[in-house]
Amino acid sequence: MKTIWLKWAALGASGLIAAGCATYPDQASTRRIAEKMVSEGFSTTPATAKRLVQDKSQQICSKIGDAKLSQEEAAEVVKLARASIQYPQSGKLVGDWKTGDKLAHDGAGDRIRNGKLEARKGNGALCQNCHALAAGEVNVGNVGPSLTGFGTQRGNSAAIVKYTYEKIYNSWAYFPCSNMPRLGATGHLTPEQITHMVAYLTDPQSPINKK
Repeated sequence: MKTIWLKWAALGASGLIAAGCATYPDQASTRRIAEKMVSEGFSTTPATAKRLVQDKSQQICSKIGDAKLSQEEAAEVVKLARASIQYPQSGKLVGDWKTGDKLAHDGAGDRIRNGKLEARKGNGALCQNCHALAAGEVNVGNVGPSLTGFGTQRGNSAAIVKYTYEKIYNSWAYFPCSNMPRLGATGHLTPEQITHMVAYLTDPQSPINKK
């Protein structure tokens, strides 16, 4: 009986070893399989189907396993991001901080309900989901860096204003493949809305910059 059990144990071990040595698909094949699984897992409505298609930057950033961006890939993402940035027709990059304050706390927009996009005149930015905002606010996130005192610390020079606008429009222009949403490049926020966010962050009268 003991001999039979040892034989079965040996066969099981050899089977595990064989399974461990099995050949898996390469990265390109793995990507195709994964994308097919995701696509088939969602209902095929226009609203959802559009979100399943990755643009070139997303394709570069969607690494498999622990793979890292190469210098060439990072440079390509930055190049694409910078090319995506559009500025308001007015040419003014600073809007109204009060409107920006509302946008920073507004999480509505781009939600899919019954296969259709939520009807909204304008989406919110929901900065509070990832960042600390005005001093004393408690319903804020800590995924991203604190924005409290943003303008106090950095000032509101033309260079800082332009950087802030571009960072909000497409953060990948400065930090390729970062977790910050590309709010302007994806069309979630308009250039005009982003100018209000810039004002909220840089205007000395904004609660962001009050102690």
